[in-house]
Amino acid sequence: MSTFRVYGMTEAKARQMSRALPPRNQEPIEDYEKRVQERFEKLMGGNQEVPLSASFDAPQFAKQFIDIARRSGRCRNLHIKYPVQVKAMRKSKPVMKTVWTTCEQ
Repeated sequence: MSTFRVYGMTEAKARQMSRALPPRNQEPIEDYEKRVQERFEKLMGGNQEVPLSASFDAPQFAKQFIDIARRSGRCRNLHIKYPVQVKAMRKSKPVMKTVWTTCEQ
């Protein structure tokens, strides 16, 4: 059974990540809010992708999530990925590694 996830960036996720920015010592609230807004704009304008959804067991459910996310506000680069096991070398030993690969929509 495969699992599918939606990756990209939404306005809600960018705001959540921006709010995780800790305030500096003795920083006025206005300066903190300005830094949070700058981080938000950087996240929305950048290329960073994060997992936005829980795992779905079929790609059509992930597509429904994308449709809802697009209607709910600003978003960018929404796409579906699924995990693939690949062989990799770690300290000269072969290991299996999970890589999330983009699903053709």
